[in-house]
Amino acid sequence: APMIPKICWDDKDPNIRTCTSQLLTWCNTYPNTRIKLFSDSHQEAVNEGWQRQQMSAQKEVYFQQVTDAIFLHDHDQHIRQLYMQYPSLFVKPIKSHFQFLCKKYNEANKTLSSTGAGLTIEELKDKPEMSMLVDKILANFPWWADLHGFWRTNLLYNTVFSMADPRQDFTAGAQQYF
Repeated sequence: APMIPKICWDDKDPNIRTCTSQLLTWCNTYPNTRIKLFSDSHQEAVNEGWQRQQMSAQKEVYFQQVTDAIFLHDHDQHIRQLYMQYPSLFVKPIKSHFQFLCKKYNEANKTLSSTGAGLTIEELKDKPEMSMLVDKILANFPWWADLHGFWRTNLLYNTVFSMADPRQDFTAGAQQYF
C-alpha cells in the first residue's frame, strides 16, 4: 500500500473546506453515531449486550463512515483517488486528528478550571470572567465550541472536568464544620 500524503486539516484559504470542519460537521449531522464513536467501549458493549471485541469492530465501522465523509470529497484529486483504492489507510489519520483535537480541547479547558470545564457554553457565557475566557479560547481554537458540545460530560475526552456539580459550593459547606 502507498504512503498517504500529508492531510491538510486546516487551511487559511476559505475556498478549501477544511477537513477539521468536515469532521465536526459529520459529528453534528450524525449525533447517535458520534456518541457511540466517543463512548467508553467497555460500557457501550455492556449496554448493547455485546462482547467488547464486537463494540471495537463496530467503532471501526463508524470511523470508516467519518473517513468516507471527509476523503470522498477532498479538494485534492490525488487524495480522493488514493482513498478510493485504500480507504482503510485513512482511518488512522482520523483517529490521530481526534487525539490532537482532544489534547487541544483539554488544554483550553484547563483555563476554565475543573468546574468551569463541566459547564455548558451558555452557563459559561453568563459569568463575565468565564465569558472572556471562552472568547479567548474560541479565538485560538475555533472548534472548541463543537467539541465542548460533544465531550463536556465525557470523562474519556474531558479530562479536566470534575464530576462535582459546578453549582455546588463545597467551600461554604465545609466551613460549617470549622
